Parts: sequence; C-alpha cells; structure tokens
Amino acid sequence: MDILRDFDQNFEKAKRAILEANKNDLKLLVFPETFISGYYKSSIKKVSDRLSYYFDQLCFMSREYKIDIYGTFPLKENANIYNCGFYFSEGSCIARYKKIHLIEVMGEKDIFSEGKEAVVAESNLIGRVGLAICYDLRFPELFRKVSINSKVTIVSAMWPKTRIEHWKTLLRARSIENQCFVIGVNRVGSDKNNLYPGNSLIFDPYGTPILECDNLEGLYFCDVDLSVVERFRKDFNVLADRRIFSL
Repeated sequence: MDILRDFDQNFEKAKRAILEANKNDLKLLVFPETFISGYYKSSIKKVSDRLSYYFDQLCFMSREYKIDIYGTFPLKENANIYNCGFYFSEGSCIARYKKIHLIEVMGEKDIFSEGKEAVVAESNLIGRVGLAICYDLRFPELFRKVSINSKVTIVSAMWPKTRIEHWKTLLRARSIENQCFVIGVNRVGSDKNNLYPGNSLIFDPYGTPILECDNLEGLYFCDVDLSVVERFRKDFNVLADRRIFSL
C-alpha cells in the first residue's frame, strides 16, 4: 500500500484490505513497515498515542475473520519509541518484535530506539513465524536465529527503489540459506526522500519465487505449503551441518 500523511486514511485502507483478505479466505495478511504512520514524525507521535485504538481494532478483526495480521507501529515505552512489529491472531496480539537493526544513514536512529530480542510468533493458524522488519534483511544472523524455530519468516518493509535489487537478492538468499519460506512485503508510492516500488515477493525454501508483485497498491496472495520446508530439510539437511564459531 501507499502510506499517506493522513494516518486515518491509511487505517481505512488497511481495514478494507482485511475485509478483502477475508473474502479470499486468507490465513495471513502482512502490511508494509509503519503502514499507518509512515516515517512522518507528526504521524508517528499521534499514532503512538492512539495505539490502543488500532490494537483493539486489529485484535477484533483477527478474531472475527480468523486471520493472522502482521504490521509495524510506533510503540512508546517510557522515553523510547520503537518500530515494533505486532502479530495479531485469534483476537489478541501474540507477539511483538522491536526492530533490532536501525539504518543510521536514513535517520532512523533519530526517531526510534533499537530492539534487543529476536522473536518467533506461535500461531495456532499458521504455526511458528519468524518476524523481521526491513533493514533487518541485511543481517543474516537474525534470520538464522528465527528460522531454526520456524518454517516461514515475514519481512515488513519500506525499501526504496534505489536499492530494490538488493531487496530481491537478499530475500532469496535468506530463503535459500535457511531452507524456509520468506515473505517480503514492501510499500509503494513515495515520500519527500524516496520512491518505493513495491516488488513484494514470496520465496520458497529452494529460493524460487512463488509470488512476484508489481508497484501497484493492492492485495496479492498465493498458497504456501509449509510441509515443503520439513520435507526439504529432511532430504537435504543443511541446517544440521552448520558450525558456530568465533574469530
């Protein structure tokens, strides 16, 4: 989706997407990074102040439509604000992931504080799901950590057009090296600093794209057979051969 300065419009678009997802019997819906506030400082403060409202609405819709929902919000805790991924399932938020890697060159550290812990959501609908946000994609250690305990990792992103080939390559690499599905959801549109070309993707454990999206706002979906992960890891168990060492 395109993320506007008007956060109320953004949330209305998100609700329409959830309704459409329900009509198509989807089990998991992933939104781009900061899909309500964007990186607009005025919106970040207002959305963080109203977080309980969005929280209650998404909890209700996840229960009403029997769908898991993942997206990131600005979370205020004491004097800090975190770029936090919330995973909603069956009427509650079952996992929160505070973005660990913040991109200094784009001023993210001027807005948000760093998270400290890797997170895997445990969903009754989907199973175990690793959580990541945008710039995290450049740090394979996080993906290895969560993939050991999950079959799919989702990446909510606001990735600019200037580095979109990195986005595609890194998503594929994370799927191959961890033998898991990787779902990358990127925003479209633009702000004063960047163009965002979408190119949301799903890669299977072999690194094959099973969904490739364009640069238009909309709902894109496909079937994901998580049993493929277990079969592939059994037949060609790369993860069992890994060695942990320090230099």
